Amino acid sequence: MSKSSGALESIVINGRRFTCDSEDEPKFKLPGFENEVLPNSDGTFRQKKKKVAGTITDINIVTDDSRGDQAFIEETAANLDFVDVSATKVDGTLVSGSMQITDEKVLDGGANTMSISLAGDWRYM
Repeated sequence: MSKSSGALESIVINGRRFTCDSEDEPKFKLPGFENEVLPNSDGTFRQKKKKVAGTITDINIVTDDSRGDQAFIEETAANLDFVDVSATKVDGTLVSGSMQITDEKVLDGGANTMSISLAGDWRYM
C-alpha cells in the first residue's frame, strides 16, 4: 500500500474529470473490517467484526458552470448506482473504485469549488 499523503491532483467521477484544490487534505478510510474486542463473563474475550465501506472525505473539486458540473454532481448523487471513481494524488499515486457521493455537497462560489465526500469500495492501485 502507498505511504503517500497530501492533495489530490484530479479525480474522475463517472467519466468526468475534475481538478482538485491544491491545498486539500483529503482523508482516506480504507474499506474492510472494523474489529471490536468484547469481554465474556468468564474473563475471556471474543471478537466482533463489522464490514465497512471505504471513504474519501474533504475533497474540494474545481467546478465549471459552463460544463454543468454542479448539476452533474447532483445527478450522480441522486442516482442509486455506484459509479467508477479514480483519483490521482499529487505524487502520482492512483486510487480507484466503485463509489457514491455522500454527505452534503458544499459549494464555494467565490473559489468555484465544491466540497464532496465519497463512500464505497476503493483500493490503492
